[in-house]
Amino acid sequence: MKPLIILVQERDFGQKINATFDFIIQNFKPLVLSLLYISSPLSLVGGFFMGSYQSGILKIQKGVWESGSSSFDDIYKILGTFFLLILANIPSSLVIGAYFLEYEEGNRNITPEAVWNRLKGYIGKALVFNLVMGIIIFIGILFFIIPGVYIGVALSLMTMVLMRENLDLGDTFRRCFYLITDQWWSTFGLLIIMGIVSSIIASVFLIPALILTMIIAAINSDVLTTISDIFSTVGGSLVRSLVLIAIVFQYYNLIERRDGASIINAIDNIGKAKTARSDLREEEF
Repeated sequence: MKPLIILVQERDFGQKINATFDFIIQNFKPLVLSLLYISSPLSLVGGFFMGSYQSGILKIQKGVWESGSSSFDDIYKILGTFFLLILANIPSSLVIGAYFLEYEEGNRNITPEAVWNRLKGYIGKALVFNLVMGIIIFIGILFFIIPGVYIGVALSLMTMVLMRENLDLGDTFRRCFYLITDQWWSTFGLLIIMGIVSSIIASVFLIPALILTMIIAAINSDVLTTISDIFSTVGGSLVRSLVLIAIVFQYYNLIERRDGASIINAIDNIGKAKTARSDLREEEF
């Protein structure tokens, strides 16, 4: 078997990208199964509601074009879609985070059940934290967009901080900003590059969705809108794992840079029985 990939390690930009693909190749089957069994059903629900909201927004746009004005109800629907986009990312983030925590502990037989048992205790906190994050980012976007982008990049580390360090809301946000110090641009660049890569791969899922969109535009079908969004949401939850995995490697890179985490772990484990922890060393099997 291939040796465990060292997680807590300083990596430059290219190394983080390489580590992302190495990790996916090494863990492809159990990782995809975990995403399909756990994340996809939740994404299906999100896709259903997203389709309903986007159908409503299409009607809003049509009404604005015809009347030149919009109502408070229209604004609420747009805000609802914004927060659904935030929430749609939670299932995949939790699955990826839980998978990495299992991997970090040296588990070489990671199953969807193990991932679920690891993440289920964080669902409530993740919902609350992401809703608060969404509100903060939305307010930041209102102030000339840039503050919202800055906050969004910093809080991209939130799920791993929440799950691995088990902090409360305020400490989680402060920890994210602490880790991102002097590394904001590298994190932003990683998000952009991996976003582009995932978008290229996601085009496989978008082609059917685009065909349905053209049909929807012609016949104005709410049902087809929902089907299109379900398909693209489930496909997207798989493709987004590229970005999420890259962010996890950035998190491990940052805790090593800022805290010297691997040295601290090594000191803590002096005199203890050797384990298969991947943040200390690679083991050959």
